[in-house]
Amino acid sequence: MNEELQESVEESQIDEVQDQGDQEQPQEVSTRPDWLPEKFKSEEDFAQSYSHLEKRLHERSDKFRDEIMSELQEEVAGDIPVSPADYELALVGEDGEAVEVDPDDNMLQWFQHTAHSLGLNQEQFNNVVAEYTQQNAMTGPDWNVESEQLGEHAERRLERVDTWASSNLSENAYNTFASIPASADMVQFFEEMMEANGQPKFNMTSETAFQEHVTQDDLKAAQADPKYWKDRDPAHIAKVQAMSRQLGLQKHGSLTIG
Repeated sequence: MNEELQESVEESQIDEVQDQGDQEQPQEVSTRPDWLPEKFKSEEDFAQSYSHLEKRLHERSDKFRDEIMSELQEEVAGDIPVSPADYELALVGEDGEAVEVDPDDNMLQWFQHTAHSLGLNQEQFNNVVAEYTQQNAMTGPDWNVESEQLGEHAERRLERVDTWASSNLSENAYNTFASIPASADMVQFFEEMMEANGQPKFNMTSETAFQEHVTQDDLKAAQADPKYWKDRDPAHIAKVQAMSRQLGLQKHGSLTIG
């Protein structure tokens, strides 16, 4: 009986020791986050995969952006003339008629080169030039007002001055003259120059024609002026001499024609 009790106690002690051993041995704890998808072995695998995906998306974004920019540039460039000289000027005057401009005009060439460097198309070029022309006209003299000072034959007087300038001035000098805004003072100034060169005063000989050449009577009237024979005004003397030369040229021309 005592032996059985002793064996029971020993077995009880052994079980207790085993239980204590089981309690002291550490249990395995899982370190895998709940959010980590099953296909990734670790957080490092997930980070590498995300970085690779982000890089691919960034490359595609850059490529897409470059393609869009290229298409836009090609579309815009398609409207731009190949060279500055290819811009065609289309100006219309107040009368509705097309305004002709010399292709070698310095201002026109400046507009063409500037427009091309800025990437303007033909329509934008025309708008800029038209706006400049309008503003420039507003800053200069108004011919409608100026012509009133010259009288009913203002247009003929301006035409006469222009014809004389184109026939007697050099090309450069005439281009300078043509760039001067038309005004009453300008017309009168050149009429005085014409008279000093032996041309007659502006005089309408009919409803549609004006005197184009100096006459013998014009020369006699100038010689009878006191500024010629009394005061001996150098400017008037030069005018009389020019008139005399003009008469000689006219007579020579009429003899040649005859």
